[in-house]
Parts: sequence; C-alpha cells; structure tokens
Amino acid sequence: MSPETKSSVISDMDQSERPRHYFGFHFLLMRVLGLGWWHHPEEGDNRNFPGLYLYYAITTGLVWVVGFVGLETIDPFIGERDLDQFMFSLSFVITHDLTMIKLYLFFFRNVDLQDVARILEVDLQSFYQNHEKTRATIRMTRILTGSFIFFGWVTIGNASLYGAVQDIKWRKEVALLNDSSSFPFRSLPQPIYIPWNYQQDTPYIITFALETVGLLWTGHIVMGIDTLIGAIILHMSSQFSVFQEAVLTAYDRTIRQLYERIPLDLEVNQIDSKDAKDLDKYEEIVKETYSEEEIGKALETILRDCFRQHQLLISCVQKFGRTYAYGFMTQLLSSMAAICVVMVQVSQDASSFKSVRLVTSLSFFVAMTLQLVLQCFTANELTIQAGRVANAVMESKWERMPVRLRRMLLLMMIRAQRPLVLSAAGFANMDNACFLAIMKAAYSYYAVLSQKQDSTH
Repeated sequence: MSPETKSSVISDMDQSERPRHYFGFHFLLMRVLGLGWWHHPEEGDNRNFPGLYLYYAITTGLVWVVGFVGLETIDPFIGERDLDQFMFSLSFVITHDLTMIKLYLFFFRNVDLQDVARILEVDLQSFYQNHEKTRATIRMTRILTGSFIFFGWVTIGNASLYGAVQDIKWRKEVALLNDSSSFPFRSLPQPIYIPWNYQQDTPYIITFALETVGLLWTGHIVMGIDTLIGAIILHMSSQFSVFQEAVLTAYDRTIRQLYERIPLDLEVNQIDSKDAKDLDKYEEIVKETYSEEEIGKALETILRDCFRQHQLLISCVQKFGRTYAYGFMTQLLSSMAAICVVMVQVSQDASSFKSVRLVTSLSFFVAMTLQLVLQCFTANELTIQAGRVANAVMESKWERMPVRLRRMLLLMMIRAQRPLVLSAAGFANMDNACFLAIMKAAYSYYAVLSQKQDSTH
C-alpha cells in the first residue's frame, strides 16, 4: 500500500482549511454602529475604541442612543395619547430603553466577550475539530441573523410607509381647507417627542428622515447585539457536539495514529483495500506491533487532550455566562413587556382592519418573539449538548482501555452530568421552559389589559 493510499484511509476528519471569522458580519455591524472596533480573534488585538474611532462612538452614542431613545421615551408621557397610540409607542420604548443595559456590557465588558470569541475561533483549534460542522453552524447563525434583520426592516419599513400614507391623507385634507381654517396636527410615523416645530414641509421632511434613520440605527443595535449573542451560544453548543465526536472516536483515532507510525516495509502493515475501513483489522495489526504500555501511553495522550478540551469548553461557557448574565435578565424583562404590549396592538389593529399598521405590529411581534427564541432555544441546546458528553463517554469503547484511563473518563462523565446552564443573573435559566413561561406571562398580562380596555369602552 502506498503512503498516499494509506494516508487517505486513516484520515478521520476534514483536513481542508478551517473556517474563520465566525462573527465577521456582526463585528462589521458593531463598527458601523459605533459599538466598538471589534477585532477578529486571530488579530490578537482587544483595543475596542482606537484613535479617532472613540470620538465617532461617542458622537453616534449621544445622537442616536441617548438623544433619539431619550426623545422616544419622553413621548408617551407628554400630552394626551389614545390607548392605541400609547401602546404602539410604549413597545418601542421598552425595547430600546432596556437595551441600554446591553450596551453597557458591550462597551465595558467587550474584552471578556472577545476572549470568548477567541476561545471558540482560535484556542479550540488546538484540539479535535469538525470543520464541516463549524461551517454548518456559521450558515445557521447567518440564517437566524438574516431572519431577525428582515423582520426588523419590515417593522421599520411599514412604520415609515404608514407615516407616509397618513401624511398623504393629511395633505389631501389640508388642500380642502381655506386659509382661515385651523390645520389638523401633522403626525410622524413613530410617535416621538420633537422639541421643534415640524408642521411645515421642509422641517417635516427633515424630521421624518431623522426619525427613520434613528429607528434603523437603534433597531440595528438591538438586532446586532441579540444575534451576536445567539451566534456565540450556537457555536458553544456546536463545539460540545464536536467534543462528543472527539470522545467517541478517541480509541479509534489512537489505533489509526499508531498504525500510521508503523514502517511501511513491515509485513504486518499490509491490509487489503476491501478491509481498509475495518478498524478491527487496524487494531489487530497495532496490537501485534506495539506493547500494551505503548498503546496505553498513546491513548492517554489523546484522552488528556479530550480532558483539556472539555475543561476549556466549560470555562468558556462559564465566562460567557458571568459576563452576560444581566444581558439575559434584560432580555427576559424587555421581551415579556414588549410582547405583551404588541399583542394588545395586534388585536386592536386586526379588529379595526388597519392593514398597514397590522403588518407593522405583526412584524414587530415576530421580531420580538425571535429575539427571545434566539437566546432561549440556543441556550437550551447548549445545555443538552453539554449533557450528552456523558453518553459519548459511555459509547467510547472504554472497555478496551486500561483501568487507569477509565478513571479519567469517569471524571469527565461525572462533570458532564452536572447541568451547564446560562442564567439570567440567577433569576431564571435560559431554556425552552423559560421561553414558554415568558409567553404565558405575556399572554396573561395581555388578557388583563384587553379586559380593562373593553371595560373603558
């Protein structure tokens, strides 16, 4: 058998170039939005606000985050508002205001978040990897990000469209009035407190444009942060799935590596092509060539790598959980309140047949639900994949290993049986049960608000 044929036979993973820039799109979006000049992990640079970029970040933060969100927050409580308009405005206010806590984490804990990204994208490459599975995870994160951003665009686009339609109606109504008549109030697409007079055409167009840009800017901040967090969790989950493969194939990889070291001129090294995939054949030849001590040492090397990989993964999840715990708590609070409010808005728009507003409300409802799903379901999958390591140990051909190595596997299995969860600052675990509880609570609040609204009519 030629060396080329032998190498192809014993190859146990995709040897193509590893995928890079897992979070490339998110890092680019963060830079544009002024949330930091996030570096790719292999660059080895954690400077998040270098040079003039610091002033760009401060300017955009003051204008679009502090300024726009501040005016948006004031609006529902200034003047008289009907319930329909108040609820629609409040849903945006809740989402954007609570996002400020996430912004604090991204501004001041960015080094910790970049350390997590470095572990996933760089440090774990020192151990067993499945590049095809990593590429599939990257594709999945892009699909989820694209879906979230799509519904965000639909929400903001329909709000602007609704505002444009309302302004056309306003123009037609004004055209029928004479100069002595008092003109009706000219409203903007999204209710927001504006400290200047914008009723004339030129100020109105400028204000309309500023509001649209503000909604897009703050909306992309929300979408960028939440999809990046979801992507990080998905990659951690995927790495636990890859680690299961590492444990399951540990014995077979050891045998193959030992077989690969056998000199080609030895007679025992000949295997028919029809038996090339029969691992028992390799094992038989390896045991004829090497002593039990040599095989045990090779196994110990592979298992020690597995043990270190497991510990690195656990420390990565724990570090991320500590860093973003209050971000998860913010997510639960904002999602429960916003979903409840937007459910009221959807029911009102559906009953009054406001088609454009209904599309906006439904899109916002889907976006808010996806926002919660993205983090709860991915965190739940992470817990499941981390727990499945124990099953992988049980199926790892441990019975063929020396007793001293079985103890190492036992320690790994015991640790895997302890649930690895992401917590919302200790108040709740991020999982499917948490998602259902939030949706039930939101529906309960919606039912109370709907009954109160019906009683007022």
